[in-house]
Amino acid sequence: MDRKQQLSNVSFGGAWSEQIADDEALALAMARLDGAVIDTLVEDLRGDGELEAAFTRAAAAHPKGYMLLRAWTRALAMPNAGLRSAELKRIAAALRAGIGVRLPKP
Repeated sequence: MDRKQQLSNVSFGGAWSEQIADDEALALAMARLDGAVIDTLVEDLRGDGELEAAFTRAAAAHPKGYMLLRAWTRALAMPNAGLRSAELKRIAAALRAGIGVRLPKP
């Protein structure tokens, strides 16, 4: 049984149970972005569907997510792996700060 279904089965339910699932999904997305900071040192992540989905989820929770999405896309195309990783780390930190809540651990 997936986490969303577990939370919907809570007898007193409510909107809070849906928010828990959304927060957990957002935390997983941010964890994937953090992993990309390291992964980009050895591989080209452009076109990685899982990474794109994670960034889209995180960007949707940020007031300027669309701007950060453009910056992320440009950063992924940087030829120098060290600079690319540093830029992705900066963008992921900006996302986390702009979301404004403490994300649960995935």
